[in-house]
Amino acid sequence: MKKFITTFLFLVIPILSEPLPRIKDSRFTQPLNTQNVEYNPIISPSGKYLVFQSNRPGGEGGMDIWISENQSFPDRMKLPVWSPPKNFRELNSPNFEGMFSILFDEAEKPYELYFTSVRETSAIDPKKTREGYDGLNIYYTKINPRTGLWSVPIHLNEVNTNFDDKMPAISPDGCSMVFSSNRPGGFGGFDLWISHRIPATKDQAPTTNPDKPKIMCRDGIWQKPISAGTIVNSTEDEISPSFHWDGNRVYFSSNGKDKNKKFSFYYTEYSPLENSFSLPILLGSPFNTKQALASDSTGYPFDTPSDYSTYSLWEESDNEGISVTHDDLWYYFASNRPGGEGQFDIYRTMVPEDLRKTYEFVFRGLVLDGSEAIMIGLDSTLKIYDDTKPIQIITSKRIGGDLSVSDMENFRTTIKTGKLYRVEVSSPGFHPTEILLDLRGNIGKEKEQYSRIVLLPIRPEKIDRPDKTISGIRFLVKDKKTNLIIPNAQLVYFDDGTRKGKLIESKDGRFDIKEKLTLDFEILARARGYKEETFIFEKKQISEIEGKETIIYLRNLNDFDNLYNTVIYFPFNERDLSDDDKKKLDILANFLIQNKNEKIEIGGHTDNVGNKEYNITLSEDRAFAVYQYLRIKMVPKEQMKVQAYYYSQPMADNETEDGRAKNRRVNFKKID
Repeated sequence: MKKFITTFLFLVIPILSEPLPRIKDSRFTQPLNTQNVEYNPIISPSGKYLVFQSNRPGGEGGMDIWISENQSFPDRMKLPVWSPPKNFRELNSPNFEGMFSILFDEAEKPYELYFTSVRETSAIDPKKTREGYDGLNIYYTKINPRTGLWSVPIHLNEVNTNFDDKMPAISPDGCSMVFSSNRPGGFGGFDLWISHRIPATKDQAPTTNPDKPKIMCRDGIWQKPISAGTIVNSTEDEISPSFHWDGNRVYFSSNGKDKNKKFSFYYTEYSPLENSFSLPILLGSPFNTKQALASDSTGYPFDTPSDYSTYSLWEESDNEGISVTHDDLWYYFASNRPGGEGQFDIYRTMVPEDLRKTYEFVFRGLVLDGSEAIMIGLDSTLKIYDDTKPIQIITSKRIGGDLSVSDMENFRTTIKTGKLYRVEVSSPGFHPTEILLDLRGNIGKEKEQYSRIVLLPIRPEKIDRPDKTISGIRFLVKDKKTNLIIPNAQLVYFDDGTRKGKLIESKDGRFDIKEKLTLDFEILARARGYKEETFIFEKKQISEIEGKETIIYLRNLNDFDNLYNTVIYFPFNERDLSDDDKKKLDILANFLIQNKNEKIEIGGHTDNVGNKEYNITLSEDRAFAVYQYLRIKMVPKEQMKVQAYYYSQPMADNETEDGRAKNRRVNFKKID
């Protein structure tokens, strides 16, 4: 069983449970789709590559295999931008190559390729030569890991017949192959058949990545195929099978129940132990729906025609060839529905929540008493929310002994994958906490998470009395993460009468302001290797910090994502964003959308030309221009805060034009 191990040390961190955002379905245009046929899309496990068949110009002739790369990778939610497809010339011939399946290894590299082609004995290139029977045949080729080249395709004598055998689908473990054939012994036109492979050697190698399918059957002998039976096959045609990454669910297309003999998508659950299939289920919206336009429909070209009438494209379209990304987020499929570039086109749609595979998931671990150096297990209550069912309440028990043993636990429960869970942990006399269990997407079977949750005691607040040894105001500068004094720190004082700033002298890491302050003021804190910060103090706060040590925290640059170092510069007296600025902000917007718990301060800055009031307005305008652009890009307003710093936080000397240009900017700060 795959184990996820986490340790949580929290006071109170609120976490909101949110569903996966619904992304509109996509019809791809050129260069992926053309006026010709684009068919049988096979998406690689992570979504980086798309392999498909097409008779577009530029190929070897007839139907060829093509490959395109997702230039938006690794962003899983952004609409893919597909590179101009490349012809798989190493294997394509002037005849027919298509209706294929790829066996990927744990590193997501192709290991084997099974494809459909016809006999060809006159080719000069041995890789274009095809032995075989009459009609369509299934061929097999394997990649050479040293050269990266594919072997000469082999005709599968054990599987093929003198009839049409086509559309192989290899299971992720390499042990089963489902294909379509019109051979005798079926129940209709084309039926689904299954063959199993007995490996030549049993794979004893350890699994390097339990979240990826492991190839269990390599280089073995395929057994005599058997029919998938009447529970799957109809009196008409079943074609285009493909496996889900769990190796159990099989997708396919059938026209057996359609009055117009159009193909629709179905899926069935295959049991390797019983070698049997479940009753097929028709895929609904956005594939085969007959229903009127729903309020949450993503619209044309999936559920309705372009005029948004209630007439369904299901009546006049074929849906054939479907594959799913390994994270269970996206379907890629081919359809000849109206509105495409040509005949069959490739489409993408998000996998509906009810079609994502769910499995039992073990959540267990230790809730610990954080009040002592040697922690013991703590009596606590854990409330588990999933926003769809009543809360599940479990408890942890107080235990002692050596808790350093990784398998020690004082709570355990079983939940289902496919959901986002929020867990509240509480115990009398301790600060409660919340943790997040994100089990959406393709988590897989037989997984668990082991968590060590440390609750900190509620202690009486320490009364903060003035220190009579401190004359005036004292600042200390510490590392936010380690709480240690930063030895090379500098503090610069600003107020309405000190526009250039005044360096505060330091003695043994202490910064003292001994004179009596009567105005609002700002402190600019900087240190080598740390992100600069400005701290604003109002006049009414002065009496509260006199005679005390005030801690100023800075963050080490290594603790930040590089995106927080983004800077947007402005010409003199300008507040508008350039096209280059927007490109920078697009990257930041994607980061914030994908990281919902990240919050930023958008800080506007100016040079010191002009009075304070004007520069406050100008710096706020610059920050707000960035804020508005990020809102247009769908960044939630709750993740952003605007702050106007005017000229109180210079990056460079305001005495030179070059320095003033560097100070006219907007930059970003992470908010806890």
